[in-house]
Amino acid sequence: MRDYVRAESVEEAIEALKAPGAVPFSGGTDILVKRRLGIVDPAVLVDVSSIPEMNGLNEKGGDIEIGAALPITEILDSELVSEVLPLLPEVFSKIGSLQIRNRATLGGNLANASPAADSAIPLLLYEARLDLVGPTGRRELPIEGFFRGPGKTALGKGELIRAVLIPIPEPGFKGFFHKVGKRKALTIAIASLGVLARASDRRIEEIRIAAGSVAPTPIRLHRTERLLTGAKPAGEAIERARKSARDEVSPIDDIRGSAAYRKTVIGDLTARAIEAVGP
Repeated sequence: MRDYVRAESVEEAIEALKAPGAVPFSGGTDILVKRRLGIVDPAVLVDVSSIPEMNGLNEKGGDIEIGAALPITEILDSELVSEVLPLLPEVFSKIGSLQIRNRATLGGNLANASPAADSAIPLLLYEARLDLVGPTGRRELPIEGFFRGPGKTALGKGELIRAVLIPIPEPGFKGFFHKVGKRKALTIAIASLGVLARASDRRIEEIRIAAGSVAPTPIRLHRTERLLTGAKPAGEAIERARKSARDEVSPIDDIRGSAAYRKTVIGDLTARAIEAVGP
């Protein structure tokens, strides 16, 4: 790294990001570690941590808007988030350690684009949108279209995430999240699964399923969702969903677990989730 710029506004950040090799950062829990390990060597670090409109958390037009530079701890402390998006704090409390959560930001965690990113799971389930800003202006992008591969996103040159917009869900959703790792704490998921579902008259009215660490990006399991919509969450439906979820993911073998093991875990977690969120 050869330079550092502390931006005080989105406009200042966009201007600074025009420099060759410039990258944005806030908490630094990902990029500074990568720099220390020699994985990246940014020419310019553009610090966006002090930009007011990237640090807010409020209700706006039917959405909860969370600034991309807001530390994870502050999201966890929000009564608004706990009330209307309860799966968010359930998952975010499992990100790293307390010290990491005090520094890490939602925007940085998403931009890192890890297939194992815990934060992506509830955002996929809540069908969040990202407010992106850059040299050509502002645009919104559904989070499902943001991840392009390990470490790769839909961010254009000079773009950054300004905020995450999460639609306030209808009443009646139940949530489920679980991740499997080699440790009980501070673990990177071998496989993770989250579910939001609404049910009535002993049938699933709507269900959303998202998985991590089992594909090049965090993903929604749309085929399994369609299979379960309108079904009674028991017996044969659960077994069909278990098989469907296993078949819908495309994990790899690595030092943390085999592809076969990950498929089994996702199937088993899907079955557990259906029982947990059913009527």
